[in-house]
Amino acid sequence: MQIIIQLDPEAARQLEEIQNHTNQDSALVIQQAIGLYYQQLQPHRQFYMETKRHYELVGTMSATTSSN
Repeated sequence: MQIIIQLDPEAARQLEEIQNHTNQDSALVIQQAIGLYYQQLQPHRQFYMETKRHYELVGTMSATTSSN
């Protein structure tokens, strides 16, 4: 996938600083940043899925209980 973005001056400065410290091109820096962000979201995603599953089970139990 090809993405074209325009960075504000501060983000551009930060990207350049990261590149200077890591000797990586901008595409690799951005790919790694996306990977880190994705990892940070995983606990939230897991919590959402567990919460959703819990409420689906409660709804199933309530529907079963009310029909008795």
